[in-house]
Amino acid sequence: MTTENRVITDNIISTFDNGNKLLILGCGGSLAESSHFAAELIGIGRPAVALNDPAVITALSNDFGFDECFSRQIRALAKMGDMVIAFSTSGLSKSVVKALEYADKLGLDIIDWPRDKGTTTGEIQENQLKDIHKVYLAIKKHYEDNI
Repeated sequence: MTTENRVITDNIISTFDNGNKLLILGCGGSLAESSHFAAELIGIGRPAVALNDPAVITALSNDFGFDECFSRQIRALAKMGDMVIAFSTSGLSKSVVKALEYADKLGLDIIDWPRDKGTTTGEIQENQLKDIHKVYLAIKKHYEDNI
């Protein structure tokens, strides 16, 4: 496991151990990755929410603009100590950038998932997915070893 993945893993474990949850987001394929990561964590009893409900996203987008679809959810769901994790291949999606800015303003912990492995969207997403699995397995092992 890379040092970067170890830091991500340790920060997520700390969030869980402090009784807090993850709010995970992204657009398009990155939203699918956020759903996948949340599902894996929920499967081992960890509180993770993928901000992916299409009815919520489209309602908020209709009422406030697409740029607000994630920050509005963070506003409603986050409490101090929670962590926001964003997946993006470009790092430029306005809704993701705005969500991270809002989470920072609230003082939430943030992971802007690394996208430095690969040059194409496909390579970046494949490498992010590999790292998601590595981080998930380390989290799972941590809780299996500490029951």
